[in-house]
Amino acid sequence: MSEAALNRRAIQRIFVVATAGMLLLLFDFFVGFDTASLQLMNGGNGLYLVRPAAGSSAGHIRLKADIKTDTGTVSKSYDLRLYPYAETNANSGDSGGRSGSSAAEAGAMSEEELLAYEMRSVISSLNDDQSVRRVALPDRLRTGEQVRWTAPKQSNTVVIAFGMILLIVLLYVRRLDPLEKLRRAQMDSVRRQLPEFVNRLVLLLGAGLVLSAAFERIVEESRQSESLRGDYFYQCMDGIYDKVRETNGSMAKEFREFARSGESSCEASRELMRISNIISDNISKGVELTDKLQSESETLWLARKRGSEERGRLAETKLTLPLTVFLLVLVVVTVSPALLEL
Repeated sequence: MSEAALNRRAIQRIFVVATAGMLLLLFDFFVGFDTASLQLMNGGNGLYLVRPAAGSSAGHIRLKADIKTDTGTVSKSYDLRLYPYAETNANSGDSGGRSGSSAAEAGAMSEEELLAYEMRSVISSLNDDQSVRRVALPDRLRTGEQVRWTAPKQSNTVVIAFGMILLIVLLYVRRLDPLEKLRRAQMDSVRRQLPEFVNRLVLLLGAGLVLSAAFERIVEESRQSESLRGDYFYQCMDGIYDKVRETNGSMAKEFREFARSGESSCEASRELMRISNIISDNISKGVELTDKLQSESETLWLARKRGSEERGRLAETKLTLPLTVFLLVLVVVTVSPALLEL
């Protein structure tokens, strides 16, 4: 897949993400993602909550209370919890003791502490009588302050917008990852196959074949091999072979163009350039090709061995964390019985 195609696909994905994000923002603005299991109802005598049905779990809702005092309005959010409906009240004997102790404790409190105490009393009194389905919310505290209850809208605009922007940035930054992955796979193929290719070339040249004939022999043998037929390096060699035969061109020139097509910073491309320079020098200057290729083959095999060792050490490093987790699990399993007996 080309870079232009990857850019077009990234633009399409960004458009889809932006559209979905805008729809979520509109839904959150007009409807909202409400996770409360209770609803604030407006009746003829004021606001009330409906107690959950018998046998169900307790309901909860977060309400904002605006308490009007002599010095101003105090606003604070509270989490209200209602237990399920019960035909008989299990908490009927608790209200008297709590109301009797409130007067004794209120004398030594500041105004702010008194308001907090009264609101806690109001919230706890909602479950005093579980046989009542419709639980009225008081519009006035026992100390006389007026209370106005509202259900604040739960807005997730910031989270949705941040997630949408983050996903768009990731899609744009990583749009060329498939192309980079393909390039790394191609260069890895060159790095793996080039030492063997040069070694076979040296053997055929030592057997008396000329360079073009040795190259044709290697390509024809690779076509008959199932393991090499789909390899990127030998596919490129096969393309060079076909182009040379169709245009009656120079194998050295086509090989040099293939070496130049890689990234200059890639080690495999530098190795290709060295091989192509040796072949070009042999054609133009008549240098000893076999000896130079033999020396280069030894260098390539050493580089391949060093790369294999580095990949092995990298694999060991990647296995360190799973091995550590496994050992921790083993220690926990071994020590747990002894800890449970303490």
